[in-house]
Amino acid sequence: MKKQSAKYSKTEPSARRSNKSPTNPNGNPKPEDLLTQSIVNQELLKTQQSFRSSTGPQGQTPSISSKVTQSVTSPVRNSQKRPSQIISKQQLQNMHERSIIKVLGMSMEAVCPKKNHEKNKMLYICQYGDCKADSRLGCSYCLVESHNDHSSQIMEVQTFCKIFDDRKKQFKNMSDTILQVPDKTAQVSQFFEQLRDQILDRLKQIERNILQSIQEQLAWKPLQKEIINRVEILSSKLVFDMTYEELKESLEFIQGKHFKELEYIKQETNNYLSQKISLVEHIWNDYKIQLETDITNQLNDYNKVMFMDPQSKEFAEYKMQFFQQKQLKVNELSQPFQQQLEMFKEEERKAEEKKQEEIRIQQQIEQRKKEEEIKKEKERQKQIQEQIIKQKESQKNSERQSERDKLLKTFPYKLYTEDCSHRTKCNTIPIFQCCNKAYPCSQCHGFVAHPPRIQVPSYRYCMKCLEIYLVMYPTNQAINCLKCQK
Repeated sequence: MKKQSAKYSKTEPSARRSNKSPTNPNGNPKPEDLLTQSIVNQELLKTQQSFRSSTGPQGQTPSISSKVTQSVTSPVRNSQKRPSQIISKQQLQNMHERSIIKVLGMSMEAVCPKKNHEKNKMLYICQYGDCKADSRLGCSYCLVESHNDHSSQIMEVQTFCKIFDDRKKQFKNMSDTILQVPDKTAQVSQFFEQLRDQILDRLKQIERNILQSIQEQLAWKPLQKEIINRVEILSSKLVFDMTYEELKESLEFIQGKHFKELEYIKQETNNYLSQKISLVEHIWNDYKIQLETDITNQLNDYNKVMFMDPQSKEFAEYKMQFFQQKQLKVNELSQPFQQQLEMFKEEERKAEEKKQEEIRIQQQIEQRKKEEEIKKEKERQKQIQEQIIKQKESQKNSERQSERDKLLKTFPYKLYTEDCSHRTKCNTIPIFQCCNKAYPCSQCHGFVAHPPRIQVPSYRYCMKCLEIYLVMYPTNQAINCLKCQK
């Protein structure tokens, strides 16, 4: 009884102190502190009842985790283990995850480690700035013993965790509003990817244009196709099935007539195509080297970027130096061609001067000759001009007539003295190889016996001089004998 009376005398003043309304040292209590204070008062009532029903520290009922707390002898919080008890699932749902202790994979609730506090739950935290207690965390007994003079500054651990989370969220939102360094990797990569696609498309277009230009430059229609087809037709026929003209042409083939024509075509074709192929190869090699050099130089010029104020003097100097270097490269590449052009211009100038000098000298010589001959020529021309003309005309006419008379004796074709109305007027008659006969035109030849054969080259004779010659024109094309046309 003495012990109980002593205990009552010890605890009742604490209970009386706890029933008072604690005052905030800093001023009036806050609304959220009033709610916390009502909860604290309830816990104090429970504590008083626990003190009255208890027979002393030895009469306390041990909890589930008493074995854990019996070995605790030191009150220092940094060196002692945290006593705890297992939490039910229903309680766990209502508690903040930071107020739970994990022991051996189980969720447990912290209890007070002090011996006389009956392993009461650690539910409160003190937020008083000048608190002298050894720990800001405590149970309801700790509030009475260590925090009674500033009980309005007590907060539940669950409330503390929730407020901390809210403040952390506000803190995080505020930190997100701070301007960050932008990541330009995606933007730069996308730009260069698009640039690569544009360059590839442009290079493909250039490739198509160059190929088309080369093909147009090397375009050529073989001239030997017709003569080869003629020989193939002759070789495909039986000898006894050939016509007279086909046999004659076959004999001419054996004698080498077609070989001479093919040799002429070969020389002309080889000379023409050799020059054209050589020109194409030279231009292509020069173009290829120039394109590679230009692209490489352009890419090297943009190998890095300088970050300067566009309005500053340094930026203007940098740009000026950049373009000067480009101009130096252009001058270096164009210098050989500039020298070549100057050399050509110098040669042209010298040639022009020499030509002008020769013309001037020739003019002087001719002028002197003319002056000397003019006097003689005037007198002589008047006397003999008409006579010479008559003699020449008569001589030419006689020569032509004599040649014509000779040819008439052996001339193998029909003589025509007038042109037909089916063609353009001319002084020659074509010879058709299909029948080896002469007709003024294809219509005069007719289609009764056989159709006329038009070929290149073709033979024809002059109606005046009866000369037979080969021309590089189709049989049905009008040709004049230049010798008799004068």
